This record gives sequence, C-alpha cells and structure tokens, in this order.
Amino acid sequence: MGCTLRTGATLEGTVEVAERRKGRSGSQLAVAFTKAQCNGSDLKPLGLLMAAVAQAPADWENTPNAVLSTPMTFASNAGTVNPAMGIVSAGQFTVPQMELRRIVHKFPMSAKVQPGDVLDIKGMKLGIGTGPNRSSVLTTQNRDVTLDAFTQILLVPAALVYSADAMTPREPGSRAPAGASPAPPPAVPENDLEVCAPPGCAVDLPVAAHELAGHDATSIAVHPLGYEPRLQTALEDFGNEETLAWLGPSDLLFAFNAHPLIRRPGGRNANTLRRVIRAVLLDVDSRTVVRAVDWEITDTRQYLWPMDGNRILVHVGNELRVYGEKLKLERSIPLAGPLSFVRIAPNGNLMAIATLRERHSAELHARLHDDIGEEPEEDVDVAILDKGFDTIARASTVSGLVPPTLLNEGQVNLLSQPGMRYRLALRTWGNKATTLARFTSSCTPGLSSVAPDLLFLLSCSTANGAGEYRVLRADGKVLLRGQEGQHEGGQEVIGNERTGMFAIKVVHADRALSAGIEFKASDLESEEVRVYRATDGKRLLAVRVDEPSSSHESYALSPDGAQLAVLSQSEIRLIPVPRP
Repeated sequence: MGCTLRTGATLEGTVEVAERRKGRSGSQLAVAFTKAQCNGSDLKPLGLLMAAVAQAPADWENTPNAVLSTPMTFASNAGTVNPAMGIVSAGQFTVPQMELRRIVHKFPMSAKVQPGDVLDIKGMKLGIGTGPNRSSVLTTQNRDVTLDAFTQILLVPAALVYSADAMTPREPGSRAPAGASPAPPPAVPENDLEVCAPPGCAVDLPVAAHELAGHDATSIAVHPLGYEPRLQTALEDFGNEETLAWLGPSDLLFAFNAHPLIRRPGGRNANTLRRVIRAVLLDVDSRTVVRAVDWEITDTRQYLWPMDGNRILVHVGNELRVYGEKLKLERSIPLAGPLSFVRIAPNGNLMAIATLRERHSAELHARLHDDIGEEPEEDVDVAILDKGFDTIARASTVSGLVPPTLLNEGQVNLLSQPGMRYRLALRTWGNKATTLARFTSSCTPGLSSVAPDLLFLLSCSTANGAGEYRVLRADGKVLLRGQEGQHEGGQEVIGNERTGMFAIKVVHADRALSAGIEFKASDLESEEVRVYRATDGKRLLAVRVDEPSSSHESYALSPDGAQLAVLSQSEIRLIPVPRP
C-alpha cells in the first residue's frame, strides 16, 4: 500500500543512542524514524532513513526561503470563470486573485548533495543506517552532538536503501564529488523608500509639551462598568483584552474581559470557552449606559473589527456577528472551525476569513501539543467575502500562513531578499503585479493596512537597530515616517475612510519593550495618540494618557472624526479633534 505524506505531515522517530562526549571518546546521536501520518490523521508504520543533514541559516528572517503560495480565484455571478484566461465569459472582465503565503523550510537540494552529507555543521559526520534498528548516526569528536532549531533533515524511504539498493549507505566522513561554484546572486536594487520631503511627506517629530496642553477633554470612569485591570499579569506582547469602537457619533462601545471563573471541560478543544467579554454601549453625550451584553469567546486573539456604516464585526462563540447602531444584531456568519484570522480591506469591500480544520486525531493532537509545547500545524480553510458577506472564493492551505494585507486596489505581500532587504509587492484585483517599495530592515518587518487605503510598515534600522515606522500610500510613496524613541513600543495605527484621517498610538514604558521579553501592564507609564491628516501627514492632535491599557485596540476615532476616545486603566478620555 502506498503512502502519501502531505505538507505538514507528522513523523515519529526514536532516539536509539544518545551519548555525550567523555574523555577522548566522541558524542553520538542515533535516530530511527518509524512512523508517519500516512494517508490520514493517524500515525502508521513507515521506515525512513536520515540521509543528509543541513544547518539552519544563521538568520531565517533575512533568508529568502521557499514560499508556499495558495492562489484563490474570485467567483462571479456574471458568468463562467475561465481560470486559464483569468476572465469571466459574460462581460470579459478580469477575475481578481489573491494569494496566501507562508515560509516553507526546504532542504537545500542541489547536484552537490550526496548521501551522508552534513552541510555547514563543522565537525559532524553522518552514518546512514549504521546504528541500532537501522538508525542513522550523527557523530562529533570535540563536542556533544547538538542540532539547532530548524536544522534541515533529508529523509528517504528505508526500502530504497535496503531492498532496491538505490542508495548505498555511506561511511561517515566520505566526501561528495566537487561541483561547479554557484553563480553569484543577481544585484538587488537599493532602498527606494525615499527620505520625507514636504509637502508630500511629513516626519513624525517628538510631541512638544504645548501640543499636549489645553485640550477640552472629558472622561468616563470605567470601574463602575465592572472593569478591573490586571496590572501584574506577565505579558509577552500587547493583547486583545479591551477594545473601544464607535457605533455612531455619540455611541461608544467599551468591550473588556470580565474575568469570570470559567468552568473548562477536560481535554483539549479549540472551541472551548476561553473568555467572557462584556460589551457596554455608552452614550458619550449623556454619560449613560445604553446597553450591555456578554459575549463568549473561544480564543485569546482579536475579537472585534470596526467596519463602515457604524458597524462592527465580532467573534462570538462559533460564529462572526455584525452589529450595527445601538448594538443591533444585523447578521451572523457561522464558522466551520476555530477562527484563525480576519482581514478586511480599508474600504470594507473585501474580507478574508480563515478557520482551522483539525488534521490529527484527538490522541495525536494531545501528544503533539505536549511534545512541542504549542498547537501543532493544522489545515486552514479560507473564505473571501464581498461587502454583502457573500462568499466569492474559497481555498484550503495550512496554518502558519501569513494573513493577507489588503488594500482597496489589491493584496500586498512582504517578500524577503538577501542582505536584510525586503520588497513590498502589490497584486491588484485585476491581477497585475507591481513593486511598491524596497527597503532594508535588521528585524522582521510588520505590515498592515488601514483606512483610508494606507499601509503601516514597522521595521528596524540596519545602522543602529532602532525601530522605525512609516505610513505609505497605496502607490508605495511615503506619507509619514518616524523613529521609535527610547523605551517606546506598541506602535500601531487606525484610520477613518470617511474623514481621511488616521491615528498612531505609541506606548512609553519604564524600560525597553523588547520583543520576546515579558512585561506587565504596571510597567507601562503613558500612551501617546497622534491624529494626522491623510492628504499630507499633518499632525492635527496629540494626546497623552497615564496608566495605559496593554491592549491593541484601546483607542478609536469617531465616525465623523470629531472625537478621539483613549482608554486608560481608570477612565476613557474623550478629546475633540480639530477639523483637518
């Protein structure tokens, strides 16, 4: 019976020998791969031999890896789709496409790779099938055998080696035949994100004291609403516990984790209740509560997304709900599985929704979770919805993909290139590809889209490693650029399609907010929110609040652009925004 190993299939290996270096004797590690997730969700017997090993690149972030791309062609009610021509028969207009991408770490195959090769790991040798139970043996003489994360292992079916003799086991240390030197990589264009020059671009200078003074602000206390911040909880990043969203010029929604005791059933279930979110609709003119509801959430990720027309999209239980003015339920969108991500184009005309589909049996899922310390890779179903919430495209891929960045014109991909270089590539809904910008970054950049049809790019200087942020127009031109200050972090942006304004949030802490380093809400000293005009990047307003929230969505611009709401640990501040 044949065996098909799909992308992301799970393999099981047994460590037959693990010997540390003692005196003059070397170190050995022998591994036999005996089972695989073959033709289904369960592990089945399958003998595989370790035939070659390659060291992981020193910096995955700046290595152009293989990319798994899942193309999606939009359906249309106007006629029949012709995938080869990219058109619809009725009207002959282009059918837009979208690609979902992820990095795939592939073995560096070439004509030079031979059985028994150990690539770029100094002092290590490999014996194919020379250990117990036909395990392959890694040996070192001057240190213990260690394999770094993302070490690449080439496996071949044992039947090829021991029955058909298609691959003869090689002795450790045998040398592969010399090959031709690889061709030099092509030249990469220089950074073309230009230096800001007014009037088309503005530099985001530090906020002066006089800009923060004199605001006719009012506030709403949040403790009477049942909100209690958890100041000592250890965090690795800003979270999604509290959210502000406007449902009209005077209706402000404050949603927060109510922190009740939740009874959790035994076992692991991705649809198990994780949080209860209390949503309180406030009339900011009368300072009264209009309505309050509780939402049950099955994960710890973002659960609310602002939409046009004074509406919001909310993840509740096993569905997405659209709420309108006065928190009236307008529509429910059932989910086939746990929610992976939601992405919405700035004008709201297109939405991408991804849900997880369990790949493993319950027993195997639990084993993998315990072994790797996180959720294992799953299958993902992606649906593309139009403005009327009709599904116009579907595709299946795997978890770990990068959620799409959507502009009104199309999809933007962030592509890595050698030498800490990156490229922003736009594929329009008319299926035309273009390069928006090229730039360098010493860290993995972050990219998101925001109304009114803008991109927000986070990167790091290659000169000193300092954080940088840029707001780009849809054509890749820089509208605003700024640099992260000392002990600053949490930069993000929201925008308003109707008024042509956007706002950037910057959080100040009492120490550096480095990636991967835990912090607490009590470490956060203040938060600045700066409002800008999208036509030229002019700053219209700057506000600072003490004791900021540790959540992403802790500020919101009203639909008419007249007010800015900012959440702290004790109150919601409401500040008038000057007209652009």
